[in-house]
Amino acid sequence: MEIKLPEPRIKGEISLEEAIYRRKSIRRYTSEPLTLGELSQVLWAAYGINIWGKRTSPSAGARYPFEVYTVVSSVEDLDPGLYHYDGKKHVLKLIRKGDLREELARACLGQKCVATAPVNIVIVAHYERTTSRYGEEE
Repeated sequence: MEIKLPEPRIKGEISLEEAIYRRKSIRRYTSEPLTLGELSQVLWAAYGINIWGKRTSPSAGARYPFEVYTVVSSVEDLDPGLYHYDGKKHVLKLIRKGDLREELARACLGQKCVATAPVNIVIVAHYERTTSRYGEEE
C-alpha cells in the first residue's frame, strides 16, 4: 500500500541560518500528533528529490546508499506502523502495521525518547552501494 504524501514546501518561514542558530534537541514530546504535512516535509528534506532530480542530500558518486524508514505512532490520517519512504515518488509504503516504538526503543538500548516519540526516523545504510564502486576501507 502506498500513501501519497503532501507536496513539500520549498520556501520556509525562516532562513536556513536562523533555523541552524535556533536548533536544539528535544527528547520530551507533546501528546499532539504530527500532521502528515509535517512528516512529509521532514522526509523530503532528509532524502527527497530536488529541482534537479537529485536527492536532497549529497552522495559520493551518486551511489545513495541510504534507505529511510519511519516508525509512526501518532500522525494524523496515518495508521501506526513501519513505513519505507520512497523519495523518488514522495510516498510511504507500509511495511508492518502497529505501534513499534517499544521494539525500536529496545533496539536503541532502551532510550525512553524513542518509546515516546510520535515518529522515529530510521536511516539504513547499504554499504555495498558505495563499496561496489570505491572498494572497502581497511
